Amino acid sequence: MYLTTNILIEFVEDDVIRTERVLYIDHLNDGLVSIDLLQQKALPIWFKLSQVRADLDVGKARLLKHDPWLAEPREESALTEAERAGRDRAWKVIEPIVNAGPSKLYDRRERGHLISAVLKDGLATKPTVYLHLYRYWQGGQTIHALIPRMGNKGGRGKVRTESAGQGKKRGRPSLIQIYTGQETGMNVDDRVRGLLVQIGEEFYESKEGFTLQKAFEAGLKKYFNIGYEVLPNGIRMPVIPTDDSQPLPTFRQFTYWYGRSKNREKVIITREGQRAYDLRHRPMRGESTSMAFGPGSLYQIDATVGDVYLVSSLDSRLIIGRPVIYVVIDTFSRLVVGFTVGLEGPSWMGAVLAFEHVATDKVEFCRSMGINITPDIWPVQHFSEAILGDRGELEGGNADVLVKGFGMRVANTPPYRADWKGIVERHFRLINDRIVHWLPGAVRRIVRGDKDYRLEGAMTLVQLRKVLTLCFLEHNQTALIPNYPRDTDMKRDQVRANPLELWHWGLENRNGALKYFPPDMVRRGLLPRAKATMTPRGLRYGKQYYTCELIEAQGWRGKARDGTWRVDIAFDPWSSAQIWLQRDGHKDLIPCNEIPGMGASGGVPWAELELDLALDELYRRREQGPKRQVRLHYDVQIQQVLQEARDHLAAAPSTESNARRVRDIIPNRQAEKLIERHHNRQDRTDGLANPVPQTPKTSHSAMNIPLFNTSVSSALDALVDDPQED
Repeated sequence: MYLTTNILIEFVEDDVIRTERVLYIDHLNDGLVSIDLLQQKALPIWFKLSQVRADLDVGKARLLKHDPWLAEPREESALTEAERAGRDRAWKVIEPIVNAGPSKLYDRRERGHLISAVLKDGLATKPTVYLHLYRYWQGGQTIHALIPRMGNKGGRGKVRTESAGQGKKRGRPSLIQIYTGQETGMNVDDRVRGLLVQIGEEFYESKEGFTLQKAFEAGLKKYFNIGYEVLPNGIRMPVIPTDDSQPLPTFRQFTYWYGRSKNREKVIITREGQRAYDLRHRPMRGESTSMAFGPGSLYQIDATVGDVYLVSSLDSRLIIGRPVIYVVIDTFSRLVVGFTVGLEGPSWMGAVLAFEHVATDKVEFCRSMGINITPDIWPVQHFSEAILGDRGELEGGNADVLVKGFGMRVANTPPYRADWKGIVERHFRLINDRIVHWLPGAVRRIVRGDKDYRLEGAMTLVQLRKVLTLCFLEHNQTALIPNYPRDTDMKRDQVRANPLELWHWGLENRNGALKYFPPDMVRRGLLPRAKATMTPRGLRYGKQYYTCELIEAQGWRGKARDGTWRVDIAFDPWSSAQIWLQRDGHKDLIPCNEIPGMGASGGVPWAELELDLALDELYRRREQGPKRQVRLHYDVQIQQVLQEARDHLAAAPSTESNARRVRDIIPNRQAEKLIERHHNRQDRTDGLANPVPQTPKTSHSAMNIPLFNTSVSSALDALVDDPQED
């Protein structure tokens, strides 16, 4: 592991353990800023970078992989209104301080001036400012660290009710009440709460452009008046109470209860439309940058459709088309820091898989593919300070998890300006020239008479992924970047324009902005979300069934017998062995494992499961013709037997009444049973004595057994008197 921003260092001095989070590294001035995580009111402290490295070398300190203080990345939809509002208020307070840059943020005197400016604006008190800063530093320097910890507070989500028989005013006392003792406002019960929400829906969400204040005043006139006064011109004017005999809700109560029941984004979209929201109201997602001072300052991501046709790993005779390749490259060093190969079209899903690979330990990744490397060959599992991508994958609300969950700035290129991220665009051409165009099934120009190159496809997704891994390893170690702008320091240190050399040199000499997050946290933060169904057999997603300790402890499978229901889950596109249950009010995802014996997939990727289902459907359709012919063959014979039965019945019509025929069913059944026994015994005897073809069975009349108006005993007597029984 590298000594990077955001990583934890554990110091042991005189049997005292101290855990520090690295907030900033200044390679040029041999400085490192960290904060003690075990002290409630700790402040950032400067250390000598060389001394910290020396402590790490001799074992006085060590880098920690597990980070329990790190704020979990969460989607906007998973946050409550209170959590979102609390986070935004805290960020508004410390944003000018944090954005002032490390030179001022970590200088005690300069930071004091910044805090004083915030205090003059009246946004918060001094203790509150420091509380927000400490939570920001402790939680990993992301906006998610400022989410209020509602789980530690009582009464979460409960609506306060009025004390029985008391009528005491709830809520924080106003200044009037503090200084005069006179209560102002009113307690909001269910009726008033419903009216306040209705006022917002009727007036604020209308197309007339009411402000919240105007909507509140219009609602008071309509729903809280005590009557009407008729003006001389005949207009009826509502009368609003002006004394304390009939208290009115306050504007603050209106904004609280209306805002509590509504989603801010949806309200703005309703009022102004989606385009206006995206233009003026959506959260800021960073700014474009064209300069990378060191490793991790800026990554570039892009996707392309590979110029090669692949086959299915389940059946090599099936051509599955061309893959989609995502590549993430560090702008400073041109090092390939992550990639993915799949069938997902250029979309957010494909980008998620690429970002997950960026944070993956490359040694373990290569080992899983049968490739052995050392950590210095592919030394990256870190996020960057900024990411530059296309308008497709990183535009809209998709990239919020990168911005707020991992503290990355996101920039998008304008339309038709691929040259703005020419580094990764150029790399796709190198991939094609170096390896893809030489693979079986590669796309090429053909002339009449040439064989269709699609029929030459022989590689699977897994095989192409391994080939590209080897290609990227070769690039990182041997590529020499033409026209790389080496500065004076690089020339002095004789650094070649090679990705690995630039990366290692930049870590030692440049203030990059690499950020380490545990891989399991990255996966939880980036996993795509979906809906699953709770059934008696288990939690069903796709065709697979899952369960967990929570499902079994609460008896959900038994309850599902009375009716199924839908729940939110997260899933890993590369493995179907496990899904994660997402519950309201819980930030942690609950892992659910496949249930053995219910079609467990063995952890294959979801794309292969879907392909397997498609193959089953294909084979089923192919077999429909032969099955239909066999069914027709037997149907004809069955119909022939049925027709013979109908003809036999028509040839011997009954002379008895219908009632008599029904009444004699039981004795007739007993007689037929005896006849069957007699013939079965006779068939066995004949077969032992003389195995010749059997004669037709004797009819009822030949055995002298009357069919009707005869008791069962008469039928037994007829069989006893039959000489064949002897």
